Amino acid sequence: MPAGKIYFRLTMMPGGFISMLFGGRRGSNAAPIYIPESPISIPDIDCIGLIAGNGSFPLRFAEGAKSRGCSVIAVCHEGETDPRISEVADEVVWIKLGQFGKLISTFVNRDVKYAAMAGGINRIRAFGVRLDARGAALLARLRSAKDDVIMRGIADELQKEGVMVVDSTIFMQDHLAPLGVLTRRAPNDVEAADIEIGIAAIRAMSSQDIGQVVVVKEGVVVAVEAIEGTDRTIARAGELCGAGCVVVKFAKTTQDMRFDVPTIGVKTVMTMIKAKAKVLAVEAGRCIIMDREDVVALAEKNKIAIVGANPLVDTAAG
Repeated sequence: MPAGKIYFRLTMMPGGFISMLFGGRRGSNAAPIYIPESPISIPDIDCIGLIAGNGSFPLRFAEGAKSRGCSVIAVCHEGETDPRISEVADEVVWIKLGQFGKLISTFVNRDVKYAAMAGGINRIRAFGVRLDARGAALLARLRSAKDDVIMRGIADELQKEGVMVVDSTIFMQDHLAPLGVLTRRAPNDVEAADIEIGIAAIRAMSSQDIGQVVVVKEGVVVAVEAIEGTDRTIARAGELCGAGCVVVKFAKTTQDMRFDVPTIGVKTVMTMIKAKAKVLAVEAGRCIIMDREDVVALAEKNKIAIVGANPLVDTAAG
């Protein structure tokens, strides 16, 4: 089997569609295995720099690094990063949004050779941020405010200073979504068809760097993530179309796993409960599930199905 690919023919038959899209119902011994395109290998890292955004991702990343004997120097953003990071990281330096020069000097002055980005930044807050001289110069060269372009630009600037930005899942393999149905309830055929529509929509938007979330109901796309983020997208879908929506969160086809990795957690499910959404589909092997046991337990309590769907479905395969 070629690395990074799983091939199936999609046919609408009782049970068949779900089995092929999600690799079988929960407990099935026939579930295929997703083979990553580039298996994660941890270089000889004894110290890693962490560019920390919001959410629990930075905390879990730091915990994962520490569990492997790696010290963590975290550059954290005021008003974004959870203060508890100081309980995990070996050293914490706080910066304001836009202090790019301070971010770089923190790592260079401490001889940090590897760094990772974990957690997001509130995109709405990012508007109007005053950049320091180095940040302003970078943005002027890039001539784009798209997330992917900016993140790659930051990674390139760090590389020039001898700091390599690595895959942000490097210490998070245990948190990646598995292939298959995670909850007792599996999506029915109508919901599974909505998942396929959501995946297709995300793929179609990938080149435009629009978002990672699409919400579908009964064959109709009802909400697409833009600047508001995952939770607000789900809430908006609930307001527009009521109960029964299917939430799909997938990496973009051009996703650089060094940053902006799709992530869900308890808050995601709580938002779905309020919106009365019924299915959450994430990409197997390329989406992080924070606190998976709590996420699944909360979903099952509220009869929400969670599935890790195939990263690639080839409808032309035999």
